[in-house]
Amino acid sequence: MKIPYSWLSEFVELGNLTPEEVAERLSLQSVEATVEKFGIDLDGVVFGKVVEVKEHPTKKKLLVAKVQVQEHLFINVVTADKTLKAGDGVIVALPNAKVGSMCVTKREFDGVVSEGLLLSAQELGLEEKSEGVLKIKEDFHPGTDASEILGFGEPILEIDITPNRGDMLSVRGVARDISAIFGLPKKSTEELKFEEFGDISIEIKDEDCKRYRGAVIENVKIEESPLYIKKRLWQCGIKSINNVVDITNYVMLRDGQPLHAFDLDKLEGGIVVRSAHKGEKLITLDGEKRELDEDILVIADSKKPVAVAGVIGGLESGVSERTTRILLESAYFNPYRVRRSAKKLGIQTESSYRFERNVDIERVDKAQDYAISLILKHAGGELKATKDVYPKKYEPKKIFLSQGKYIKYAGEPYKNEEVSKILNALEIPHEIMRCGVEVQVPSHRSFDLHRDVDIVEEIMRIKGYDYYTSDTIKLPSIASYEKDYLTEIRKLLRDRGLYEVINFSFEDDKLYKLLEIPLPKVEVINPLNPSQRYMRTNLITSLLRTAIYNDRNYNYSQAFFELGKVFFEEEEENRLGILLKGKKPKTLKEEDWNLYELSEIIHGIFELLGLKPELRFSEESYLHPYAQAEILLDGERVGVFGKLHPEIAKELELRGESLIAEIEIEKVLKKKKLPHYEGISRFPPVIRDLALVMDKAFSVDKLLNEIKFQVGEYLEEVKVFDVYTGEKVGEGKKSVAVRLVFRSKERSLTDEEVNELVEKLVEKLREKLGVELRV
Repeated sequence: MKIPYSWLSEFVELGNLTPEEVAERLSLQSVEATVEKFGIDLDGVVFGKVVEVKEHPTKKKLLVAKVQVQEHLFINVVTADKTLKAGDGVIVALPNAKVGSMCVTKREFDGVVSEGLLLSAQELGLEEKSEGVLKIKEDFHPGTDASEILGFGEPILEIDITPNRGDMLSVRGVARDISAIFGLPKKSTEELKFEEFGDISIEIKDEDCKRYRGAVIENVKIEESPLYIKKRLWQCGIKSINNVVDITNYVMLRDGQPLHAFDLDKLEGGIVVRSAHKGEKLITLDGEKRELDEDILVIADSKKPVAVAGVIGGLESGVSERTTRILLESAYFNPYRVRRSAKKLGIQTESSYRFERNVDIERVDKAQDYAISLILKHAGGELKATKDVYPKKYEPKKIFLSQGKYIKYAGEPYKNEEVSKILNALEIPHEIMRCGVEVQVPSHRSFDLHRDVDIVEEIMRIKGYDYYTSDTIKLPSIASYEKDYLTEIRKLLRDRGLYEVINFSFEDDKLYKLLEIPLPKVEVINPLNPSQRYMRTNLITSLLRTAIYNDRNYNYSQAFFELGKVFFEEEEENRLGILLKGKKPKTLKEEDWNLYELSEIIHGIFELLGLKPELRFSEESYLHPYAQAEILLDGERVGVFGKLHPEIAKELELRGESLIAEIEIEKVLKKKKLPHYEGISRFPPVIRDLALVMDKAFSVDKLLNEIKFQVGEYLEEVKVFDVYTGEKVGEGKKSVAVRLVFRSKERSLTDEEVNELVEKLVEKLREKLGVELRV
């Protein structure tokens, strides 16, 4: 919001304060503020009086005006404004004048020399678009500097408020904060009061309208506004329309209360505040035809909507130059309802911006009374009726701030006199008590003062945060035995050469259909990308999308993981996803990732948590039918891993084999066990490699578990390092090569002891599992 600095002096004694000082303190103690100068650079631009107007001798679309620009100096100026007449005050750019970046010179129009230029509001930078010459009704001495008349060079405070400080969207509100911050006295302003009388039909059918006050004024004359009102609007960045509309905007800027004027002759019956009916249409003041629905609060007459409440008026019922009777509206609408209406219609106006941030329900009548007095003064007419519908009066909330609570935040007790002075300056009613202060939240601060800490903030910011000393917080060091296991898992995976990725949680349906995974049930109502409207239910689709992107950018070797959320109708949970493809990173050998290395990584994660998972064949359609397994803990499925199905890899144009895994990490963490540490043996290991032949469908995990069971304490490690299927082992068979590491913690094992253990193992595997030693 832009506020002319001189306008603040209507409410507060500014003294010798400079705009820059005010802006600096506001930024530190209230809202962000900057200072700029109003208007463009003018040189050789003056006020002139039109004394004679005649048609151009040859060009019928032009007029030649004789303009007095000094006491005894008259010039001829050619203009295309056919509404210009003798007696009009105008802004004239003399020959060689500078108007912003434009230079003005004498110019000939078919034999008639124009000795200057009559300027429009647009050319003066006052409005984005304007028609015709800017006319000044007030009488100034010809030759008066135009910058002085238009207020160019006036310091303008530009305020950038936070959403909870709607009280700062007015000259009155900013002046109130300045008074409190600088300790300056406020000025009393005359407030006229028009009592209720006459007959106006007003009916509130929706509780989102808390108060509605209407006033009927007849015999008004619609014309241009006086210069002081237009100048304030221009300085605040608002276009001048006519006297009545300009007065509603002027009061809104001054007091923060949006107003609207209806042409009473265009209304059929009384005013009804209600929700729109589905399918109703309204042509708004911007000329757009808009379809309404039940979410939108409207002002209606007995037959149709005539305005969107708190947002924008209707074109048909708007004030025009033919209007003679008006209904002036001043109301309070629910901020959230106004925001919903404005967002749905795609409009933001000065009114909606204020209503969304809350207006002062107790000033609805006062602001309207001031507007009525201005309309009667500048548009004439007679007040015929006023009516105020205010079903439930505002009841201030009481907040108690104890001295102890204040000390906790400020580090020192407050002084009663000081707190009372601050709260009085902010116009916050209160009572000082023996052990604290009780505050009654005023209506202009009802949107942001809710708790005792809000009162602490008000006191501290007005005193100035630089008043308080900053001390280093000293906290006792307390040892924590609780590990952050997600961080530990991340570290383990990074140590294995994997990179962490973070994907968006939004998905489309293409990969779900291709992988034959059920579509997510949770959809985004207003997605950033219309095609990605689903909240993901797994990480595999996200990881495949990342792999596709990397492949298309010629990065075929990939190893990454994601720890992220998936979403369901009733809950959301963390999961761990892993994808490996292509060559291993940072290795001298050109080795590809294989399924057994992915299995080792998964076992490493479970070992970190003190768990031993069980693997079992799974039947996921998107994985290779002979290269996949599900992960079980205590018989419960907690994950799956395997090789991406070749047909799907081909469809996705992924080069090479892709190995993927997904673990329901929250379930796993719930089963974690305290780590068990064992000493490292001082004795050397004895290693044996065995090639074992079994049915192709036999579970390798079952084989490994049986080996561990049969060998017992001397077996330190067992792992698979090769799998072979082919003619040499027979049809329907596979050969699994395992490495056994034997070691004792008490002595060195002899070859004879280890050979005996291996012989017994092979015999037991043959008897129990039908597994033969390959020779």
